[in-house]
Amino acid sequence: MKSNFKKMTSCKARMTVEVEPERVEDRLRQVLRDIQRSAHLPGFREGKAPLDLVEKKYSREAEEEALKTLIPEAYHQSIAKQKAAPVSLPSISEIKMERGKTLTFTAEFELRPEFSLRGYKGIRLKRESTEVSDEDAEKGMQTLLDSRADLVPLLEPRLVQKGDFIVTDIELWKDGSYGPGKKGVLLSVEPSGGDDFYEKIIGAGIDELREISSEGKPHYKVRVRAIKEKKFPALDEDFAKSFGKETLQELRDAVRKDIAGYKYSESLAKMRTELFSKLLSMASFELPQGLVEKQKERLVEQARGEYLRKGMAEQQFLAQKETLEREAGERALEQVKLYFILQKIAYEEKIEADEFELEKKLLALAEESKRPLEEVRRLFEDDLRESMRESKTVDFLIANAKFEEGK
Repeated sequence: MKSNFKKMTSCKARMTVEVEPERVEDRLRQVLRDIQRSAHLPGFREGKAPLDLVEKKYSREAEEEALKTLIPEAYHQSIAKQKAAPVSLPSISEIKMERGKTLTFTAEFELRPEFSLRGYKGIRLKRESTEVSDEDAEKGMQTLLDSRADLVPLLEPRLVQKGDFIVTDIELWKDGSYGPGKKGVLLSVEPSGGDDFYEKIIGAGIDELREISSEGKPHYKVRVRAIKEKKFPALDEDFAKSFGKETLQELRDAVRKDIAGYKYSESLAKMRTELFSKLLSMASFELPQGLVEKQKERLVEQARGEYLRKGMAEQQFLAQKETLEREAGERALEQVKLYFILQKIAYEEKIEADEFELEKKLLALAEESKRPLEEVRRLFEDDLRESMRESKTVDFLIANAKFEEGK
């Protein structure tokens, strides 16, 4: 077998393959014998027809079946011989097959980009502090109090203030008239400044009607029916026990730990974002456009799924599709480029997925999906291995970074 490999661009190659006549003939004879076992020809029992008659009737089918196995075999063997690194399925063309002659075909495919990368150790990153201040801890405790607060009517009547909760009846001006109103709507009065809806409710009394309008915005009629305020539980041992802690100090310690964990996660996420941005700027190389296009399609489909999950109509997605596709194209370019950069670093640093952890994840996935382990392994092992290796590579880069401590 012979093959001729030629790069068309740095990320695309063309390979012509020649398969010797003897191998082609052997495969055809094998296929014909398989057909013979179940062939129905007039005057012969099933499987008893002479091979030459089977060949005469089923020659076209035999050639097509032989090609289904010969071309993939020859392609993969030629790829190994040429030491090429395809990242896409090949496009097969120019197939020429004739009994007694060499089988030839052409395969075009995209290649893993080749590029140099230096300086990825010691990348400078900003690391934000994960220290929990007393103010942070008190805000955390206040959040817990808010979660257990009750809304109660005012003991003494007064006008609406910032921070109140009000029960209202609301009518909306639409198409030249006020439509049927909604009664008993609960609103939290939290003005954001400027020409704000809630600013115009502050100062209203019970049963007072306020008409709210601004240029270019809907007009409302809002009648205040009741004013309520939050009543917080006592900050005592019983409150701590409602969260599974024996004392208030235990609860405060748990709140501090949760806040520290949240701050660490936020800091790590920002470091990863900064790391990825700097990695992307460290190398310039051509990308396999087929991979970029596939990633773009995945991102657009994810956006469509998100629209539908939020209860939006298909038409709303289609109205934004052009913008979404443009944004997805930009993200796909970055994601594919980052993928190859992280792969190169993993190769250079000999970073691999932990086999024990990989097996644990496969077992957990099999149990969760109620599928046989071997099926899960066949479907997900390669992607899972790649994901774990990428994660370890990012951890390696952060561990070897130089940090500028932030506030």
